[in-house]
Amino acid sequence: AACYALGTLLLAAHAPLRLARTRGAGPAEIALFTALVTPSVAALALVAERSGHELFGFGLGILALTVPHFHFAGFAAALVAGLVCRAGDDGPVGRFAALSVPLGTLLVLAGYFIGDLAELAGAVVLTAGMWAVALLTRRTALGVGRDRVTRILLTASAAVLVATMVLALSWALGEATGLPHPSLTWMAATHGVGNALGFALCSLLALRRLQHPTHPEGRTA
Repeated sequence: AACYALGTLLLAAHAPLRLARTRGAGPAEIALFTALVTPSVAALALVAERSGHELFGFGLGILALTVPHFHFAGFAAALVAGLVCRAGDDGPVGRFAALSVPLGTLLVLAGYFIGDLAELAGAVVLTAGMWAVALLTRRTALGVGRDRVTRILLTASAAVLVATMVLALSWALGEATGLPHPSLTWMAATHGVGNALGFALCSLLALRRLQHPTHPEGRTA
């Protein structure tokens, strides 16, 4: 865990260097900056959880859940939003996705300390941003032409993201209002696994294929 934490700190240290090199902080760069920084939050929670120490008053169970949350909602979602926006979809939807995913992630983190209503506000913003990412991903799928595998990966990613964020909203709403909502165990098995495999893995594989297209004969372009 300590070695991993060191790696995330090196990754986070690259973020200001990247901003200085690009000489701008547009929506796509803000999202990519978030993707570079958020793994260090996950690593901090991981080190505390593995060492058996509560952190900022949070129990070991919450710390354990913080680790995947800031990898998939913080890192993967921000990375995909930034890449999609930077790839050319820098219109209103692209800019909204690239800005609202980092903002929603920050609000959710703040909600840990402020209270359930603040966390609900973060969940609403993050869900809106993730749904915008799903829309952009689906648009990209429609434009990939004959690459059936990439189209399937992008379509699956968009569909899963819509469903998993409905679960996120229902959980946050239930926590804030006392309405019935899924348990953390159920959320980990559905929302968590769906975001990890259905969204993060599928979308990153698809974006990788788009960056390195392969001809039908199997040769890399």
